[in-house]
Amino acid sequence: MKLIVDSLETYIDSARLILPFSFLVLAVTLFMLGFFTYVVAGAGFVRYADVLTGTIGPLDYAFFLVVGLIGLFAMAFLSTAVTLVVKLRRTMDDIGFRKLMVRFPRYLYRIMAAWTILGAATVFVGLVFTFLQLPTWLIALAELGLWAFFIYIPQSIILHDKRFREALEESAKYCIKKPFAVLTYYGFMLVLLFLMLVVDVFFGQFYLFWLAALFDAFILFMFIIPYLEIVKANIFITRYRLALSGLK
Repeated sequence: MKLIVDSLETYIDSARLILPFSFLVLAVTLFMLGFFTYVVAGAGFVRYADVLTGTIGPLDYAFFLVVGLIGLFAMAFLSTAVTLVVKLRRTMDDIGFRKLMVRFPRYLYRIMAAWTILGAATVFVGLVFTFLQLPTWLIALAELGLWAFFIYIPQSIILHDKRFREALEESAKYCIKKPFAVLTYYGFMLVLLFLMLVVDVFFGQFYLFWLAALFDAFILFMFIIPYLEIVKANIFITRYRLALSGLK
């Protein structure tokens, strides 16, 4: 409960810094043709069976790729901005705002690379498991396990100024040593994404799917992603209080 309250207080206190970044990402996505078709319940899924059987054509592949890359960039941009805000609030005496902004592109590049590799690995696992005709629930568990090792990469990159490989190693070791931290994050994520499902069901009754997608995007970028990144940062910081020099 303390983690929920502390993270919410951080979100509220930092809203004037976080929300402009969130609104920028939201505004960009509004101009993506067909984007909202893939925002239902907060995520877009490639149908691996269709990929294997060739029932989707080259244009579909290209569309999935473009939407996926833009989505990954939006996630990386927002993750970088929010985690930097958390670091700024906790190290105001040590690191100035301008210095952090100079590092912003470097952090963004590293996090974008991490999410791109994770996206490619996710598709690869899905294709292999589908080819082997394994049950869907097993594919989901395998991908959740894969994602777990990447969860705290943004926090490692920004809070510890790590490169991608070092951040992956640190995130993976942390998740192995502290599996409850992963389960806590997944729990928060499921609860918050349930809000988007409620929105889908409500507007779906009136066949207003475009309006549901719009609300989903607003909730996702303006609250869910920033709040989850704050939760992750707070969880990560509690593990390394002594090592972070002021991040406590």
